[in-house]
Amino acid sequence: MTTDTTGPPPARLPEVVGEAIGQLAIPMSGTALFQWDYDSHDEQLLRLYRQGKQRQWDADEALDWDHHADPENPLGLPDEFLWIAGSSLWDRLPPADRVRVRTHSAGWMYSQFLHSEQFALLAVGKISQTVPALDAKLFVATQLMDEARHAEAFNRYLSTKIGVRYGLSSSLASLFDQIMREARWDFACLAGHVIVENMGLAAFGQQRTQLQDPFARAFAGYVARDEARHVAFGRIVLRRYYPELADSELREREEFALEACWSLRDRFVGEEMWEALGYGAEECSAIARRSPAHREFRRQLFMRVVPALREIGLFSPRMQDGLAKMGVLGFGKMADPDARYDDDAVADVVDRRELAVRQRDIEATAQLGGAEPASGSIGGRR
Repeated sequence: MTTDTTGPPPARLPEVVGEAIGQLAIPMSGTALFQWDYDSHDEQLLRLYRQGKQRQWDADEALDWDHHADPENPLGLPDEFLWIAGSSLWDRLPPADRVRVRTHSAGWMYSQFLHSEQFALLAVGKISQTVPALDAKLFVATQLMDEARHAEAFNRYLSTKIGVRYGLSSSLASLFDQIMREARWDFACLAGHVIVENMGLAAFGQQRTQLQDPFARAFAGYVARDEARHVAFGRIVLRRYYPELADSELREREEFALEACWSLRDRFVGEEMWEALGYGAEECSAIARRSPAHREFRRQLFMRVVPALREIGLFSPRMQDGLAKMGVLGFGKMADPDARYDDDAVADVVDRRELAVRQRDIEATAQLGGAEPASGSIGGRR
């Protein structure tokens, strides 16, 4: 069942927490390249472009927006998913405060996804201007539509299902600011396609097994299918480009990637949320860093990012030393899982034939990106 989108917009507006309304103004730089070599083609990129054309979906039609989320737990987050669960602070909280933590955790997380999708709109637009190959420009045109659809759907989810919206986290704001000021196209691709998109896959990897709300699981599945395609694109173009660079240029990319990884490892812990809730940002952030849920998020993140860095050629001894200090170098020996989905987890959302079709999509995307095909399927609804 789908919502009649011709009617008035939802009357309810989300609670705005902190600096959630406003804008971040960033001067942009770069040189637009107009390519008129229309006869030279990269078949691998063209196949990915065709997938981008063919796998479009409409959030209005694909998802059951009439579904009623639990007002006390809009994503169906098990307490083990919460970063302060199991701590002495959590044990002291009365039931009403625990409901607030569940709702605000959902709101903060989906707000960061929403902001990341808008960043992707800007970054991918910049890549389309400055990347040399026409076939790459064609693919990122399909990604622009993906990011617009994601931004639309996350915004609608926050407004109609969660009811709480947060501003951009400081760790992401710093990363976004640095990328938009950088003139070289590959930095945007490295940040967006190798790091931020893999962050999304890491989060969705947790959600596909832990969210109890079928609508939330289906939504995560649709978005993850697009993100897998975006990650594959980044791996294709960067592993071809980086061998052309001098050691000094590769060092710049490695230093940037390490700083971004440190930021997501240690600083992406919801300080703004804990401060807004009044529990003490420093104490809660420290608890979050040690929590099993955050350790699992880091595991899901770096089991994707580190093999990708190895594949694209950012894996010199100095990079390996930095990853070892971070405690994640061992992931470099693993095959990137891309996206793994469990048929049973989404069998109540999509019929088996649709699951089989989408599984073939993910396997084909993984092959295009150079990853090993993964088992399982993703969720969604038609």
